Amino acid sequence: MIDMSIRSILSAAIAIAICSPAIGGVQASEVSKNLDSTSFDSYIAEGATFVKFYSPECVHSQKLAPTWEQVASEHQGWEKTRGFKFGEVDCLTNSDICEDNDVTSYPTMKVFYKGKPVSRYSKKRTAEVLGEFVAAMSAEYINVAEDVNSKEVGEVKVNALGKVITLDQESYDRRIKHGPWFIEYYAPWCGHCKALAPVWELLAEELQGKVNVGKVDCTKNEDICRKNPVPGFPTLLLHQYGRSIEFRKKRTPEGLIEFALGAINPSIEQVELAQIPLIKATNDVSFIYMYDDHTDSKITNIMEKQSQIYYEQINIYGSKDSALADKLSVPRPSLVVLKDNHQIRYEGSLTDDQAIEAWIDQVQNPLVRTLDNSNIGTVLGRSGWSIIGLVELANAEETERTRLELIETALEYQKNIDQHKALDGRHLRFAVLNATQWEGYIRGALKLRLTDLPAVLVINSRDEEFYPFGLDGRRPAVEKEALLKYIREIEEGVLQPRSMLSFVQKGFREVQSRFRIVTQFTGQHPMASMAVGTAFLMALMRLLGGKAPEEDEKKEQEAEHPKAE
Repeated sequence: MIDMSIRSILSAAIAIAICSPAIGGVQASEVSKNLDSTSFDSYIAEGATFVKFYSPECVHSQKLAPTWEQVASEHQGWEKTRGFKFGEVDCLTNSDICEDNDVTSYPTMKVFYKGKPVSRYSKKRTAEVLGEFVAAMSAEYINVAEDVNSKEVGEVKVNALGKVITLDQESYDRRIKHGPWFIEYYAPWCGHCKALAPVWELLAEELQGKVNVGKVDCTKNEDICRKNPVPGFPTLLLHQYGRSIEFRKKRTPEGLIEFALGAINPSIEQVELAQIPLIKATNDVSFIYMYDDHTDSKITNIMEKQSQIYYEQINIYGSKDSALADKLSVPRPSLVVLKDNHQIRYEGSLTDDQAIEAWIDQVQNPLVRTLDNSNIGTVLGRSGWSIIGLVELANAEETERTRLELIETALEYQKNIDQHKALDGRHLRFAVLNATQWEGYIRGALKLRLTDLPAVLVINSRDEEFYPFGLDGRRPAVEKEALLKYIREIEEGVLQPRSMLSFVQKGFREVQSRFRIVTQFTGQHPMASMAVGTAFLMALMRLLGGKAPEEDEKKEQEAEHPKAE
């Protein structure tokens, strides 16, 4: 009791020393609740609360009063829409509350979240700076009720502090709704994650005010990482509009910044009729948004939003070219996809963004995919078989002919998919590969020379097997009927796959496999492994004519103390 009294006297003395006495009081405003010992704890227990601790006799508190009321009034509706509210405590009449919250000067301003102090305000006491702080804190601890729509919430401050935000089970769902968010999903033991840490902090600084930067520890938040595509650590996902895009490139600051800023900005490139042949030749799938000066801006905004949602996943072009509209035989506005040597027009409402997204999801993948550095691992690394057209891109005519024959084959295959037998539980995937870029793989694994191209083979890259010939002992001709015959022979089991590995490679793989088994056993049973290893070493020493350490010691002792005869 004496210690508390002394503490109270000291706190009051310090506060009085800082604040000069003044005439008049400072009253609580209508938008900032006056708190006392009966209401303080319950008021700050829910959501976020910005509390001003003051003395009515302090000149600094008096100067702050109108500014505080202005800021509180400007954000009056935020208690309902964001779970953020204002309160104030008169420390002369509620000294115990101020003591418990370490208030040593007037005025002191603190943010509480669910009853606990999370931030202390220490900047200029101007309405502008206070307002920026309130916007940042409301974004940090936002908690929107289910019955509140996005229009009521308004614009939520993005990465106000320029820092990496640690997200967990409590904060993830309520915060990620208000994006964009670039999030690292990591594990503390992951070496690549440790190397990324300083880069991620720098990224948060560079993206201040543009993109929220966060991180999730998957060892502590397994549920979060399970419901997101997290195949390994670190996985970097940019979330916006309820969807996510994975960053798959080299993790440099420049690359990360370019990716994040690219994803949050519309990226519809304007084109004309003359550019379409090149677009079709270089892209498996292209979306064309046709419009004119009379098109509703709402439709254009929806299309720009799609370019953000599908950033680096699909190509969306825009055009006001009437000649292109005539060539495509579509009215304006319209949305058309060019793929698999065909044209498909979206028939739904252009003001229904969810319907447009569903349609894009449905048509965005080509029947025949062109493989490059960005997708070859994803396609060929998956289980199952692929039919691959091997081409030389330098030979444009043969490349296009091969691609068109594969497209026609794929269309026929898909048309009669129920009649085709799944290989290893999966139907065939169709793709085209630039063989000149992967010449080593073509020569070593598939036993082909560039002079043998173009060629089409069915391969299982994951199991390192392929079908080099048809039933006639020749490679199938690059034409639809021959390829369909080749596929039927494989499905009927009359052809046998050949390994991509040489005899030496097979032996090396077998050693690798056995070593992995031993390594796994050692990791799971270290004591047993040690015992087995020791026994093996002793047996080897005996075999080579050596002696166990215990026998050597026994011989030495006998030499020093010979037995009496």
